This record gives sequence, C-alpha cells and structure tokens, in this order.
Amino acid sequence: MNQIGIFDFSEPLTITKPRRLIELFAGYGSQSLALKYLGIPFEHWKIAEWAIPSIQAYKDMHFDDDTDYSLGLSHDELVDYFTVHCISSDYNTPLTREQLQRRKDLRRIYNNAKASHNLLSVVNVKGSELEITDTEHYTYILTYSFPCQDLSG
Repeated sequence: MNQIGIFDFSEPLTITKPRRLIELFAGYGSQSLALKYLGIPFEHWKIAEWAIPSIQAYKDMHFDDDTDYSLGLSHDELVDYFTVHCISSDYNTPLTREQLQRRKDLRRIYNNAKASHNLLSVVNVKGSELEITDTEHYTYILTYSFPCQDLSG
C-alpha cells in the first residue's frame, strides 16, 4: 500500500478508483460534507467519534438507517460494550461504568454508532478495525479533525 503526503507529488493527484472515507474525530462529519458538496463520490467507510451528541448528529446527517442493532442485547451488555469502547457526554472524559449504568439511552447510542460504522473512541481503535483491504480496487482517504473546542470559548 502506498501512502503519500500532501507535499509528496508535483502533479495533481488523480483518483480513479472508488473512494472510501475514514473520519477520525469525526464530529458531525465535516469532511464527508465537503466531499458531498464538491460532488466527489465516496463511501462512508469508518469513523471514530466518542462524543454522544456528535454520534447522534453524524448518524442523523449521513445515514437513514433505523435498524435496531442492539436487538437481543441487555442493558448490562450495552454497559459492558461502552465500558470497553468509551463514550463521552462532555467531549473530554469517558463515562464511568456507574454513569453508563444510569443512562437510559445506551440502546440509541449503540444503534447510531453501528449505523454510521463508528468505532467510537480512537484510543481503542486497532488498525485492523479500519478494514483497509482491497486497495487495488479502492482508494482510502483517512481524515481527522482536531477538537473544535480548542477554538471555542
């Protein structure tokens, strides 16, 4: 697999294969919106976003999937899942097991994450989970956003 940097070529980059987008620190998906508004076709491949409001916003803006992926999972199983994969309600700190136990919306968060191919906290993402395969047939574009909170306030 070839990786190129932004300054590694003198000719304009031409992508001829279908694009698969991976957004780290995805927020509501500004990179995918940019591609969409530019008319560049792509497939939402994976995202990593742990903030509960952003998980909801991303799913609502980019996916029309209302599948119940949590069917058959108990509340305790959802708590176990989010204890490992980490979500945040304040954009800064992961919810504790005790905080997760008290939440009534874990099923909705889980379904939104699954519908949008969300790997949740980037801290726990393994390279293999990005499923970058079949590179002779697809071009993978990996983007990331630094936290907008750094510019707020």
